[in-house]
Amino acid sequence: MKKMMRSDPDGLRGGGFCRIQMGELSMARDWTRLGWCKFRLAAAGTLFLATAASVSAQDAPGVKTPEIPANVDPIPAERKLGLEECIAIAMEKQPAILAAKSTLAASIDKKVALDRIGLLANLATPEMSIRRQQCCMGIEQAEALVLKAEHETRQAVTYSYLMAVYAKQQHRQLLDMIENTKLLRRGAEAKAERFPGQVDLVDIALSASQSRLSDAENGIQQAIGALREAMGATETVVPLHDHLPKSLNSIATREEAVQMALSNRPEMRQAELGQQAFGLEVCAQEKNRFSRRLATLSSATDIHAILVPPGEFVENYRPGALVPEMPAFIAGRRQDRVNQANDLHMRAFDLQDKVRNLVELEAGNVWLRWDKENRKGPVLQKGIELAAKRSEELKTEFSEVPKIAPRDVLEAGLIETTLRQQAVEAHLAALQALAVLERATGGAYRMDLDWSAPAPEQKKTSAGRPFGIDPKAAKKAESAKSGE
Repeated sequence: MKKMMRSDPDGLRGGGFCRIQMGELSMARDWTRLGWCKFRLAAAGTLFLATAASVSAQDAPGVKTPEIPANVDPIPAERKLGLEECIAIAMEKQPAILAAKSTLAASIDKKVALDRIGLLANLATPEMSIRRQQCCMGIEQAEALVLKAEHETRQAVTYSYLMAVYAKQQHRQLLDMIENTKLLRRGAEAKAERFPGQVDLVDIALSASQSRLSDAENGIQQAIGALREAMGATETVVPLHDHLPKSLNSIATREEAVQMALSNRPEMRQAELGQQAFGLEVCAQEKNRFSRRLATLSSATDIHAILVPPGEFVENYRPGALVPEMPAFIAGRRQDRVNQANDLHMRAFDLQDKVRNLVELEAGNVWLRWDKENRKGPVLQKGIELAAKRSEELKTEFSEVPKIAPRDVLEAGLIETTLRQQAVEAHLAALQALAVLERATGGAYRMDLDWSAPAPEQKKTSAGRPFGIDPKAAKKAESAKSGE
């Protein structure tokens, strides 16, 4: 044993050094645990003393706790904003736009890094000049990505804002309907002897209307939640307007909408730049003569970062896009590598054609959807006018003509309410189609909304209370009943 120690005084043989190191590490860990225990005890003691001091200060006589000054305004629970204000906030706070801008900044920094790579790296990498060109194309693609995110955010904010306004409007009209149905019930009670069972019929309609209140209230909250998410806002936002606006579409034909989309959609520019970058990859593989495994443009960037929505072929047919394909490395001799890169370049042409077809299909379908909903308006408006006239006649004569039953008034009101609801839904669908058309045309079309006056089907005319009757007529019917 002594001999071994003399020959190995430092204990380096037989794993002695490892044992010493493990022992020191174990001691260090023990001291670390002890230090953390002391720190946690000290922190807990400090927190306890601070809490005790706070409680003692509150309980001690003569010690006053600080009060909030009276002139400080409380934090508002909600903000009333118009559509353009909501869009402006979304352009600053929406995470999708911020993420796209970060991608653009990374592409610019990558270009700066390639410019500073040095002479030696340029000599060792014959294809470096081509990589710089591809990097410049990557910057343009990132700029198109930012524009695409802005278009999608604008559509999301407009879409959800219109839904929130629609939900508020429907809730208000439902409350009016309930109040007017109660007025009709008072008139039905006055004619209960002449028309037995009519009061129960009105009660059924009243219960059906009241059962929809929770849906209307939840619909408002859901629409506002969707608006907050689209804006990227943390506070509660309430739409400033209480009725849907009027809007005109300056795009006269489907073909015009398609041409605007093909000329302005950022996806078209992205597909074109991708095809050009893949074409430069062929040149890059050809320029390097001696490598048997050469990195491609995909080795320095994630070409699959943009999610491509899949197609749907079961119920609602929706074709899907193609995913770009480029490996991180291409192996083989020079000509073999060039052949592989050229095959992938040809595939990029097919991807570009697919993008063009999808852009054309979406823009055309959105315009057709707007045209369908827009043409419903005049037809429904004519029906509303006839139904409102009939309903108003019945409500006016309800207390004067004995043969008019509450059921007649109720049925006329149901017909008018159904037509008005269909008109409002068609108007909302047309507005939402225009919001999608903004994005589908790449921002070439902009919605021109008129919030000054409600649309014709939303105006409060004499038929604005389809289930009710004139309160004076109800009182007159009650007085006639008491006189009998």
